[in-house]
Amino acid sequence: MVIKNKLIQQTVLLLAVLSVTDLFAESSKAYINGSIHTFDENLTVADSILVKDGIIQRVGSQADVLDNTDESTEIINLQGRMMMPSFHDAHAHPIWNGTDFFLCSVFDLMSVNEIQERIKACLEEDHVKTSGWVIGAGLNPALFPAANPNKSLFDEVSKDIPIYIEMSDGHNALVNTKALELAGINKETKDPFKGIIERDPVTGEPSGTLREPSAMNLVADVLPTETPELRLNGLLYAQSLASSFGITSMIDAAVNEAYLISFRELAERGELNLRVTACIEYGRQHYVQEFSGFEDIYKRRSEFEHARINSNCVKIFIDGVLEGQTGAILEPYLDSGSYGQLYFTQDELNNAIASFDANGTQVMTHAIGDRAVRSVLDAYQHAIETNGISNNKHHISHLQLIHEDDIPRFSELNISANFQAAWALPDEWITEINIPELGIERVNRMYPIRSIHDAGGTIVGGSDWAVTTMNPLIAIETAVTRQDPSNRVEGTLNEKERMDLTEMLKAYTINAAEVMHQGDLTGSIEVGKFADLIILERNLYEIPLMEVGEVRVIETVLEGTTVFRID
Repeated sequence: MVIKNKLIQQTVLLLAVLSVTDLFAESSKAYINGSIHTFDENLTVADSILVKDGIIQRVGSQADVLDNTDESTEIINLQGRMMMPSFHDAHAHPIWNGTDFFLCSVFDLMSVNEIQERIKACLEEDHVKTSGWVIGAGLNPALFPAANPNKSLFDEVSKDIPIYIEMSDGHNALVNTKALELAGINKETKDPFKGIIERDPVTGEPSGTLREPSAMNLVADVLPTETPELRLNGLLYAQSLASSFGITSMIDAAVNEAYLISFRELAERGELNLRVTACIEYGRQHYVQEFSGFEDIYKRRSEFEHARINSNCVKIFIDGVLEGQTGAILEPYLDSGSYGQLYFTQDELNNAIASFDANGTQVMTHAIGDRAVRSVLDAYQHAIETNGISNNKHHISHLQLIHEDDIPRFSELNISANFQAAWALPDEWITEINIPELGIERVNRMYPIRSIHDAGGTIVGGSDWAVTTMNPLIAIETAVTRQDPSNRVEGTLNEKERMDLTEMLKAYTINAAEVMHQGDLTGSIEVGKFADLIILERNLYEIPLMEVGEVRVIETVLEGTTVFRID
């Protein structure tokens, strides 16, 4: 995607500002003279609020708020600035991707030469000298024909040091010849279950591209062990980035026991400045290492619970991705005739989701292609028919293609649509990969956010960071314009799917809070809820839509405590 990690280089500067953060909440704060968009049921706009011990006490006029203060109350003049509830990211990978930035990150590099130069630089870094491996992430598959780079790209950098770089979609990886040798992958190696070892069409030798986790893990299994210190550093990095973008709650969309331990450790240290819904990955090893078995972790999930950690959630991957032609679709890919792949039979999926639903566990599903979306909707329908209606707040993430017949089912089944709206623009992923493999008609139906909303479905916002920038305002701008916020590419992706600004702000506030089972605690500015707030440098309702993504969060407040501020 064009804007995938658009702001990564700015991140270092933003994080430097965190040193001015006030880590201690005042017992009482009055925010006055602002444009306070509450996102309550009536979309009330107030000018002042009163906060005590992290809880909102009053919302209304300046006079009313000031009448309820005393000498201990800190008075904060917003000077007309916009305040709103903090953001909630309903799909991210804070530990998995946070660690990437301590390794060999190639995010945002847009040429083969830049990638090779970055990896050359990595060869001199301590983590490579210590481990003997170049490990990294962020390779843009759209830079290569059919999203299929060749090992020669890395062999030209080093034939002696093994190199493993995940592509930015997280579903594919490229390795060099040395890495293939160490993993024992050769011409005779069979494709693993639901994975693909790309091969030279003439010789049959592995090309270096590994599609889907089962193939990626053939190499990942021989990588140096990820350390607890690296995981904590990655989490702290992601958390700081989230705070700078006004995010106070997040769904980690694929965790193992090691990740749960990291969240719990940070919480026990009093340093977890996020409310985390940790969705335990079900069915197979995917992104994470040292996976000790789903059933064991699921049974012990209460061990990892904390006031800011909810682990009563599972993540199920239904299919792969379109760029690897592993996304499951109803009509075949044009150049191969393939329909992609589903990771479960319908009976397997029906039984799994019905079981989790009966147990009161939330299910989050990854579904890219329209066949995958239909399969998981069928499974959720089966769960309702088996168990009755629940309040488990199940949701489907990504939803790149949806058949028009399935659009009303989101509302009918009460399944939230968790979109990564930052992808809904005509970038090189669309033009160089999706159009050739799917055709323009299907591409023009991608990411039908407006259609789901107009059919009564609930729209929820998530980034899938670090596949995409974590900044919600960039995703929101993309959703309301269907254009590239960076202006790097021209055009509009299906303008009839443009969303309303308010509805997209709700997707990242009250809607996402509800999906995280936090709607009674946060997501809107109302009396009795946590003071989870952000202050913006500009009023989003007073600027052109094409400038929304440029607006900075100047302060982020979690339960009355400032966790990020730009002075």
